[in-house]
Amino acid sequence: MPVEEQVCVLYAGVRGFLDKIPTKDIGKFEAGYLNALRTKHQATLDTIREEGALSAKTDADVANILGEYLPQSGFLP
Repeated sequence: MPVEEQVCVLYAGVRGFLDKIPTKDIGKFEAGYLNALRTKHQATLDTIREEGALSAKTDADVANILGEYLPQSGFLP
């Protein structure tokens, strides 16, 4: 898995976005989240790879992506 994708997945866990998702569904969530990133938010992934870190703007972008993805993901109770 490319580093920029690892950053986004770890961000979701460390920042509490996965807290309400049942543990058994985390793998499915990750697969769907990565698909959404690759298909709809490639520019954000590219920015993370190019910057080598999360700027304040990119941090906000990833949080917004998760905020949009989670409600429609079907994984929240």
